[in-house]
Amino acid sequence: MKHWIIAALVAVVATGGALGALAATQTAGRVFEVRVWQSVGEPERHYVSIRAEGGDWRDAGTRPVTLTETLPNGRYRYGDLTVVLAAEAAAPGRPALGMDASSGHWSISRLYDPIYDEETVSAITAPGAVLDKVWTGSLVDEPYLQVYCRGDELQALVYWDKSIFAPVIHNPVPTIRSVPTVWRVDGEAPVEERWLPATHGMATFPQYPAAFVSRLLGGETLIMRAIPANGERHTVTFNVTGLAAVLGNLTCYAR
Repeated sequence: MKHWIIAALVAVVATGGALGALAATQTAGRVFEVRVWQSVGEPERHYVSIRAEGGDWRDAGTRPVTLTETLPNGRYRYGDLTVVLAAEAAAPGRPALGMDASSGHWSISRLYDPIYDEETVSAITAPGAVLDKVWTGSLVDEPYLQVYCRGDELQALVYWDKSIFAPVIHNPVPTIRSVPTVWRVDGEAPVEERWLPATHGMATFPQYPAAFVSRLLGGETLIMRAIPANGERHTVTFNVTGLAAVLGNLTCYAR
């Protein structure tokens, strides 16, 4: 069992996971720590976490390691794993992306799906981020803004506290009904788009999430308006400060 643990650790370094992260962050000389976890109840299961020295073990998430290969001499089994830590050096004129667990009105949450071996990392606004909301029949729940990575896919959504965005029309055949939206960050020009509704009708998704998230970075206020089929304007205003300080946790966001 000790041989397996050592082999798994060596595999992480050999495949360039930690070394690649050093190159990506442009911070040569930094120390990255590796921890190998073993399930007490199921000792054949192993997991690896990597963090910058003094950081959090959730910086790059905890990933299972499957030891499927055997060296030719038969002495060690190993499994390859590549882990990428978020870049700290920003391009000129762009905000650096931090790895904080929370900042401003944003906080990071992680959800691991053992069925698909996939982790969803989300940056979510707290209720205090809502500065204003205008529509009739508002429920007691607060709207929120979420930016997340499901595996390598970047997505974002606005959760409204009312089921108003009918996702499908059935006449004559089932058809997805997109939602007219307009949004602006601080004093920038408004952006008019059509967003997609969630199946439960209480959230809307941008069709171009990377462009949307990039506009949020460095901003202070997002005003979002959506117009469902009944024609009533639904407008919510978020305080979005602090996103850059947590977005480094979302490695699917391409800088």
